[in-house]
Amino acid sequence: MSDNLKGALWIMLSAAFATVMSVGIKDLGPGVHSMQITFMRCVVGFIIVVPLVWGRQLREARRSGAPLRFELSKRWPLHLLRGVLATIAINCGYYSITQIPLATVTVLFFTAPFFVTLLAVPLLGEKVGWRRWCATTFGFIGALVTLNPEIGELDPVMIFPFAASLFFAGALIIGKRLSTTEAPSTVLLYTMAVTTVGSFLPALLVWTTPNAEQLAVLLILSIFATGRTYTDVRAYAAGDASFVAPFSYIRLVLMSIAGYVFFAEVPTTAALTGGALIIASSLYIAHREAYHKQPISRPSAGHSPD
Repeated sequence: MSDNLKGALWIMLSAAFATVMSVGIKDLGPGVHSMQITFMRCVVGFIIVVPLVWGRQLREARRSGAPLRFELSKRWPLHLLRGVLATIAINCGYYSITQIPLATVTVLFFTAPFFVTLLAVPLLGEKVGWRRWCATTFGFIGALVTLNPEIGELDPVMIFPFAASLFFAGALIIGKRLSTTEAPSTVLLYTMAVTTVGSFLPALLVWTTPNAEQLAVLLILSIFATGRTYTDVRAYAAGDASFVAPFSYIRLVLMSIAGYVFFAEVPTTAALTGGALIIASSLYIAHREAYHKQPISRPSAGHSPD
């Protein structure tokens, strides 16, 4: 099996995991606040990630013969900022899922690469040509088509998917800066630690004791959310971003099916039309990044904040 095919399979598995996660969040929404769901997801993710990271470091220490030591990263302010941005992104994203039809919110989450393109210019000094600027503009037009606003009738809750994508894009940009000196496992560990701590107080303000069924759903969606993060990393590590990225859009299909089956949601014409524009624009941006060998949005052509 080629590396690109492996990457495609990993990203499609990620889309399936994201769908299960989103169904769980939406199902819990009426009884459990999204901020509490965010905290539980971060706690479970942290519990899963810590032994994996430490296990890898232990194996590396044994191979090298060096003692296993944990030292605070010298770039901890950037780790902290990335964790804060990720915490805000996850909270906004989870709240969006509880309030907006799955197909529509998924389309709006796909605007994240456009925000990455916008932020990469001032924060990373990336040069973006006129073609990618045009593709980014068309992508945002697709988002406006999805919103299908009428005078005085735009639902304020629609702001949250855009906020989630914007903050997530900021976290991706900082992750790119950290990747020059930090191992991916280090970045992941710090991010999980900060999001867990950062989501605790908001969750405490809205806390309700979940019953057994709600607790089971919380556990399942948290495991799948962590699995989704892992499969995303494996996908883009295995294959070329320009090849892997298009397969992430299967998530829109899966989300639409799940929304219809579980919540009787029928995708609107505006969502499908806007989604087509966003997907086309994202694919063109991925193509230009591959052409210039500048994968500024490599981690996520369709990676929604979770």
